[in-house]
Amino acid sequence: MAKPLSLDLAAKKQRTRKDYVYHLDYRTRWADNDMFSHLNNPIYGVLIDSIINEYLITKCNYNTSTYPRTALVANTYCDYFGQVAYPGKLDVGLRVVKLGKNSVMYECGIFAEGEEQVKAVGGFVQIWVRRSDGRPPPEGLEPEIREKLGELLRGSEQDPTVNGGGDRATATSGGSAKL
Repeated sequence: MAKPLSLDLAAKKQRTRKDYVYHLDYRTRWADNDMFSHLNNPIYGVLIDSIINEYLITKCNYNTSTYPRTALVANTYCDYFGQVAYPGKLDVGLRVVKLGKNSVMYECGIFAEGEEQVKAVGGFVQIWVRRSDGRPPPEGLEPEIREKLGELLRGSEQDPTVNGGGDRATATSGGSAKL
């Protein structure tokens, strides 16, 4: 069986496109470059936020204004391994690292078109809370959201193809798996 994808810098630097389940293309814009003629660091955050929200909206039927729950960002990170710039086309990959009771840890890989070496690996942790009172619901993530996010667990300890699936059964049943 495969080993889980480690979160240390050396392992992140070795990521490939196949480590990510969901992909979107992004065409860089002139305004994305900084004064050093490479992608400005905040743009990576925009790419990460965009692919995660695109997945939630199109695959999980999440609506940012009327859905009864909202996902708050609790932590963000981005590690840089190479440069990209305008003009260019990027492939942004998405996977879920860990699925907790009311939390999700996402990881995104950013690749330049035609290049296999990952340029950046970043992501964030979301805490899902009720829109009505801002508190995490005791029952955890809704089953439909959990199921769709569970499809992105490639390479995580909760991935059923990695080390026998770890605690995925507990995590997906609304059990006590925590981030």
